[in-house]
Amino acid sequence: MAREWIDAQVRLPDERERVLLYTPYEVFGEDYTCVGNFESIKACTKRVGSKNVRIFTHWMPLPARP
Repeated sequence: MAREWIDAQVRLPDERERVLLYTPYEVFGEDYTCVGNFESIKACTKRVGSKNVRIFTHWMPLPARP
């Protein structure tokens, strides 16, 4: 089953679900992904110009454990 990135402006994960997050900003150096949740998407922001924007723009469910 192919996993697709979900736009965080279109849909957010369930509040308790841990997900893979993507940011287009260099907040983690050269790594643009991390594991987080609903609260990570809502709370993590970055100053861009005169606005605060959410740093995580997309997410996808984590794969099942092995």
